[in-house]
Amino acid sequence: MKYILLYVALFLNMQANETKGAQPPPSLVKTVQVKEGYANSLQNYVGTLYYDRNSNLASESSGVVSKLYVKEGQRVKRGKILIKLESSILEANIKAKQATLNSFLAQQKKQQKDLQRAEALLNKKSIAQSSYDNTFYTLESLNSEIESHKAQLLSMNIELQKKSIRAPFNGVVVKREVDIGEWVAVGSSVFNVVDTKSIEARINIPSKLLDTISKGQKLQAMIEKKNIEVRVKTIIPLANKASRTFPVKLSFKFQKNLIEGMRIDVKVPTLKKEKVLLVPRDAVIKRFGNFVVFSVVQGKAMMIPVSVINYTQNEAAISAQGLKVGMKVIIKGNERVFPNMPVVEKAD
Repeated sequence: MKYILLYVALFLNMQANETKGAQPPPSLVKTVQVKEGYANSLQNYVGTLYYDRNSNLASESSGVVSKLYVKEGQRVKRGKILIKLESSILEANIKAKQATLNSFLAQQKKQQKDLQRAEALLNKKSIAQSSYDNTFYTLESLNSEIESHKAQLLSMNIELQKKSIRAPFNGVVVKREVDIGEWVAVGSSVFNVVDTKSIEARINIPSKLLDTISKGQKLQAMIEKKNIEVRVKTIIPLANKASRTFPVKLSFKFQKNLIEGMRIDVKVPTLKKEKVLLVPRDAVIKRFGNFVVFSVVQGKAMMIPVSVINYTQNEAAISAQGLKVGMKVIIKGNERVFPNMPVVEKAD
């Protein structure tokens, strides 16, 4: 990889020489000198990618599978119905319960009118208090019956909703556990749905390295021979009893074609210190998917591939062939320069 990067830099420098006559005017940049320092050496730890949102859907109701709406590998939107259980008997019971409720509601209206008439007659002393009380408590009893039937109807409708199992989030169906005609019990697994955009990584490190990393810290990693930057999401304070290591969850920007189970190599700082080159973090940028710095040599920008060893709050610890202590690297304006481009250093 190192030789490839050197070849790319050499090629771009040669290409820039060929187009020298068409070069734009010098670009204004700000530089600092490369310093020497010490940083924790890095050790490679192999981890695995996984989906943070991985739902093994279980049925909240029992019944026979009547309809399947998705297949394994199919993308689904949140709320999409994946499966339906037989519900014809329940639907018939709901209709019957609704009819019963309607009957009680009609009786309630009649009883309310009877109570109004009874109250008027009582005020005129045309009926006894006991007659009024009978009408009043009959209405109270009806009201209670109606509330009971409403609650039962609500429960039945909730049960009907549970006959349709929906996707909990946007994702992909990776496994189907049932088929049409099968009996599903409460709690039975029916589908496994994952959010492919929630891809994260997990590594396991020994306890002696727990003090070298912290939540939010950036680390360098590699997936499928591609360099990426990961961030420490959380350190789980529960050791694996067999290996005596602690799980560390890592997050990173979503990238296509990454799936659960892939390998990730992560560079974790150790307790050992090593001599490194120190530059401001802004000096290190990405070109062609790799880390580089631009040094100013005889008034021109020279691209130098680097390996990032570690990051501090403001500096990057790096190693690179062709970069030495005291050389100037661009920290402002490096995003718009290219190899062998004339530059002018901005005065402080």
